Amino acid sequence: MIKLIKIFLLFFPGFVALNAQQDALYTQFMYNKLGINPAYAGNDDALCFTGIVRDQWAGFAGTPKTQALSVNFARWGKVGFGLNFSRSTIGVSEKMTFEGIYAYKVPIGEGLLSLGMSFSGRSYKEDFADPTLRIINPFIDDQAIDQGIYQTKVFNVGFGAYYSNNRFYLGFSSPRLIRSDIDMKVGLKKSYEVRHAYIMTGGAIDIRRNLVMMPQMLIRWAENSPYNVDLNLGLLFYDRFYTAMTARTGGASDDWFESIDFIMGFHLNRNLFMAAAYDVTVSPLRNYENGSLEVLLQYCFGNKQKPIDIINPRFF
Repeated sequence: MIKLIKIFLLFFPGFVALNAQQDALYTQFMYNKLGINPAYAGNDDALCFTGIVRDQWAGFAGTPKTQALSVNFARWGKVGFGLNFSRSTIGVSEKMTFEGIYAYKVPIGEGLLSLGMSFSGRSYKEDFADPTLRIINPFIDDQAIDQGIYQTKVFNVGFGAYYSNNRFYLGFSSPRLIRSDIDMKVGLKKSYEVRHAYIMTGGAIDIRRNLVMMPQMLIRWAENSPYNVDLNLGLLFYDRFYTAMTARTGGASDDWFESIDFIMGFHLNRNLFMAAAYDVTVSPLRNYENGSLEVLLQYCFGNKQKPIDIINPRFF
């Protein structure tokens, strides 16, 4: 295991310079790993659909909003496939992403190491004709203010590695390896699709019968932006009820944390899981918004979870 961690860290320094939040931010990353790491495809050992809706910094118009849907499944024991679709908006900007994923799993010790590739296409749109821009006085005659609609499309590739056993997981990914030009005006090259890098890890620790503690962590880098760290501590009761709290770093440079996040989830049965998260902003931004809300729904065809009475069930 120590050798495996060293392998992950060996690749990590090359991405330290990767810093701008173009990728959507998810509080419930532990239930949306495919949206971050293509190597996760097929790790559910079932055909799983995951939908997620996020309203970030609620309270005023134009804040980031995201809707995402993913599906992944395994074939032939060692191969995983996945599809991701997401739509993100902020202000007059809209981004739509379609992503195809392939992963291959290799047994290592008591766990599996999965290596994955993603192939994505994105559509970017800026709508300066949006009527919400005309708040006080119409600017129809002001030639200095752009009123057009601009669009562009880009393609990219990504890579990920994900190791897991019954009680531990460690993943590294870079969903965008190409720094693509996304400027929408011919002759200008001032906007780029920045590269991202992620490290995620977590474990499951038995506290007593029917109570499991699950510490998890996600580190994010994007070009030209401060890095973020999510420190998450969750409790799973009777393999059905999940509650967790996350401390997220970032925000202003003089703040320890950007937000404190709360998650509650419930397995309605062995196939259906639903959860919600609420982020309480603690940075100076809290004076202008009412937190962030995120809702997740996951359905898996087939018996993804082992029976409750089996000792040492698989958590990751």
